[in-house]
Amino acid sequence: MKKVFSAKRGLAMLLAVVMIVGLLAACGGGTTPTPTPAAPPTGDATPGEATPPAGPIGGGQVFALATASLGGTYYIVGTGLAEAITNSVDGLIVNSVIAHGSVGNPLMIGAGEAELVMTNYYSAYNAIHGLGPYDDPIPLLGIAPLQFSILQFMVMADSGIYSIYDLEGLRVNIGPAGGGGALLFNTLLPFWGMELDDVNVSYVSYSEGSDAVNDGRLDVNVPHGAPPLEAISSLAQFNDLRLLELETEILEQVLAEFPYYSIATIPAGTYRGIDEDVQSIGIQDILVVYAGMDDDLVYAITQAIWEAIEHLRTLHPSLAAMTFDGYMHSIVPLHPGALRFYEEHNIPLR
Repeated sequence: MKKVFSAKRGLAMLLAVVMIVGLLAACGGGTTPTPTPAAPPTGDATPGEATPPAGPIGGGQVFALATASLGGTYYIVGTGLAEAITNSVDGLIVNSVIAHGSVGNPLMIGAGEAELVMTNYYSAYNAIHGLGPYDDPIPLLGIAPLQFSILQFMVMADSGIYSIYDLEGLRVNIGPAGGGGALLFNTLLPFWGMELDDVNVSYVSYSEGSDAVNDGRLDVNVPHGAPPLEAISSLAQFNDLRLLELETEILEQVLAEFPYYSIATIPAGTYRGIDEDVQSIGIQDILVVYAGMDDDLVYAITQAIWEAIEHLRTLHPSLAAMTFDGYMHSIVPLHPGALRFYEEHNIPLR
């Protein structure tokens, strides 16, 4: 399993580059520049300990909400969340920022570079407990479940690739090194009898990966996100593609060792030419927050998301059934401010 976390040495450098690029992009002709993220609160307060707010509940603060690369589900959903919170919480501005995805994003809370981040149960649990690839515990707590991200193995329809078993020696893009897709891909390989060195991996964006598969520079693109993904649908409009089906007996072995993941189905018709359901594997994405944030402010943020659910469901098909019900509080505890909202509204937890 050490191969799974082989990219962690580069995460800090990559995150720094991502933040610089995001700031430069915000200054280059956009209608709303992205302000510098506010640093996490300082003082004697401990994580989760409320401090009475002065003035507007947001106190005139500017928060960063870390998403992932442009064109992915994280960025679409994160932008909608930031807008909903900004519109509802008095005195608070939240900007969605291009970031490194589910694995890299918790590090931004630890470094004081973001107050809210999108991640998933697996990464958040490991971050809280200081497990790989996180060297030290990171003070984060949960707010809400979001979309369900699925690993999707995309090949050209006329390729001879039908299983993960066929990937040995091939050129495969698994997305950003700090993303959940790369982590999950690395986790899966040993169950099919391989290690990362057995595959020629690339870490370009999912959109770039699709372009490279189309022109023959890569054999497989493996985007991770909530279908439909633009990286696949845009190519499928004019090309015949195939998605690899993952074998049930092997997936059950994966889930026995990694219960955060779930067997997932990409429904027939999700992409042009995909006429049958395709079985794969996925994980629930969640929104988490800096653990030391004021309880009342987190309550207001949670309420803002709750009240915007109907709008959020229209942003992407993966959010069509978005609900707070069943949040896995036992794996990634809710922030006390969020927990108070769940309890007051009798929202069931797991």
